[in-house]
Amino acid sequence: MQAAKTDSHSTDTAQSPVRPVEGDAMSRTRESLDDVRSATRDLVHNGAAAVREGAGMLETRVREGAGQIEARVRDGAGSIEETATRVADRTATYVQEQPLKSLAFAAGTGALIAILAGMATRR
Repeated sequence: MQAAKTDSHSTDTAQSPVRPVEGDAMSRTRESLDDVRSATRDLVHNGAAAVREGAGMLETRVREGAGQIEARVRDGAGSIEETATRVADRTATYVQEQPLKSLAFAAGTGALIAILAGMATRR
């Protein structure tokens, strides 16, 4: 009977509540995990804010670049328009001053185009 009491005593010890030292380690572990979670949350929040800020800066630079390109295209289109107007004016003046030469030149150009078109269709 004595042996039975000893066995029940040893099982009672195994089922006893967690020792204070082990409970302390669990508390510290939980605190550490909470600190890690908090730091991770802060890092994600700050990272997201940095990404938003960077995206805003990038958008601003893209808009500025697009504005500069648009201005250059507008300037180029204006320049082309001015050049085309000058060429058209010169051509009109030449045709008025030299109508026979202009007619001969136009006829020669037309004949050359007809010959080239005929050659291209035969192939």
